[in-house]
Amino acid sequence: MQLWKQRFFYGATDMAGNLIWQIVGLYLLFYYTTVMGISPAFVGTLFFVVRIIDAFDGVVYGFLIDHTHSKYGKARPYFLWFGIPLGILTMLLFFNPSFGGNKAFQLAWISIVYTLFSLVYSGANTPITAILPSLTKDPDERTNLASARMVMTNIGTAVIGAISLPMVAKLGGKNAEKGWMIWGIFIGLAIIVLFLSSFANLREQDNIAEDTADAPEIKGHLSVKESLKGAVKNKPWVALSISFILLQTFWVIRMQTAVYYLTYVYRRADLVGAFNGLVIVAVIGNISVPFLSKFMKHRNVMILSLITFGIGEAIMHFNSIPLLFAGNIIALVAMGAAFSISFVMIADTVEYSRSELRIDEPGILSSVPMVGAKLGMGFGGLVSGWLLSWGGFQATAKVQGAKAVTAISTSFVWLPIVLALLIVGILYLFYKLDEDEITSAKAVKDKEVTNSKANENA
Repeated sequence: MQLWKQRFFYGATDMAGNLIWQIVGLYLLFYYTTVMGISPAFVGTLFFVVRIIDAFDGVVYGFLIDHTHSKYGKARPYFLWFGIPLGILTMLLFFNPSFGGNKAFQLAWISIVYTLFSLVYSGANTPITAILPSLTKDPDERTNLASARMVMTNIGTAVIGAISLPMVAKLGGKNAEKGWMIWGIFIGLAIIVLFLSSFANLREQDNIAEDTADAPEIKGHLSVKESLKGAVKNKPWVALSISFILLQTFWVIRMQTAVYYLTYVYRRADLVGAFNGLVIVAVIGNISVPFLSKFMKHRNVMILSLITFGIGEAIMHFNSIPLLFAGNIIALVAMGAAFSISFVMIADTVEYSRSELRIDEPGILSSVPMVGAKLGMGFGGLVSGWLLSWGGFQATAKVQGAKAVTAISTSFVWLPIVLALLIVGILYLFYKLDEDEITSAKAVKDKEVTNSKANENA
């Protein structure tokens, strides 16, 4: 029962973060351009500039986590400290005063709120990955926790993707701006409740085994410079970091252009809710990871998932509603597995750093998802916005020109395929980490520590 409770509340942390991440990824570009009437070029540039400003704040938060000492642990307090501000800023994202029609003031307000939101988002979400190695010493249970995290995430994001537009219409009637504002309040409150509940129910363990007499000392509490130098020596971590940035980039591009693809390429805006709601099938991919990991190395699970994703994406290009939904299901199941295994692989690189490099800085190393997410959102938002502008997208037009349709199709289908295959190449060539050896080495060290303590007691 305790294990399932831990899995549930660990998953709740990422569900909280992804409630707003899903809305930002799926609908914020659409909200800014069609509801607020802001040019897609400005929005795309805003997304990119903010990502440049805060791209590496995850590393800063990771450093702070490594140097945090509290009765609640290292990572866990950040759910309390940042969960409430994140909920409030979520509400402000969709509260946009007209400032008496002064467009410059409105653009400044949007830019400031979005920047603050992004900075606080990192503070609430970096500890989600950083805390994983401290929740259990069992590598199989870490895989289960990572899968539970993504199951909870995808349940939340499926609901958000399916009901956001209907809820906005219901809450605002003909006033879409009002509907989004009220919906933002609901989401903000849900985020606060989930983070506070997780803070109250999760507990960190001391996951650092004592050194044996003949083992080199494990280095911890390093400076930022020393931490980064140690991270660069971790070659699997470097390859995984690059891969994660590319992963988030194509996923953000795909998320942001889904509503455009359904609305202007297939001309079936009525299917957007059902299409986005299908993200629930990613749970199949999430729960398959512990099973696949018993027969395949983690890297190979990721490679298989990305190749399967590319096949699903290609199927959606054909002008057929059944193939559109079938391709989406295949792609989402594959991405469910890809995201789940990526967090397990990060934990592997953290353990590799401890066991092989004798460096213990889980916060810095676990900042990969946040740095990747931020850079991915920046690059993805920039590419999406600029491609729409290049294609001559007109927010007021019900039917877009051929060039705009090409731009949307490129963003939604082909760019994700290309970037997914690029990740496959990087992992195949440069990710040389044997998690079996790491697990065995860790088990030996833990056994030595246990025997040493037993001898001392004797």
